[in-house]
Amino acid sequence: MQVYLVEDSQILRGLITSSITAAGAEVCGSSARAEEAIEDIFALNPDVVVIDLSLRSGSGFDVLKVLKEQNFAPDAIKLVLTNHGTPEYRLACALLGADRFFDKSTEMAQALAFIGSMVVQGDGAVRKVPTEP
Repeated sequence: MQVYLVEDSQILRGLITSSITAAGAEVCGSSARAEEAIEDIFALNPDVVVIDLSLRSGSGFDVLKVLKEQNFAPDAIKLVLTNHGTPEYRLACALLGADRFFDKSTEMAQALAFIGSMVVQGDGAVRKVPTEP
């Protein structure tokens, strides 16, 4: 399973990367900028994309919007991990195609547990989980 990280915090990138590799998956790339992330996701077509909403340039909303509009990585699980855990942001992300949404300040442990629990099926496909707005 390949995971792409869209995260501007170097500390959180390290923490998330450690959790992903400990679960047996691979971080195939990362970016702190929306435009670069979109290009990488198009080129790499990862199984999972972890997206922060606040980035160095652009936003996670930009990433989700382009992925949806351009149908990039259509089978990837899109997991939003942000400090902006309001109901409005949850709904906006769901409407833009996010499969899961976690608040960094209160749901970091659940997010890391979810990432760690994603199981790669025998044929290499990742099981998609319904959106929980």
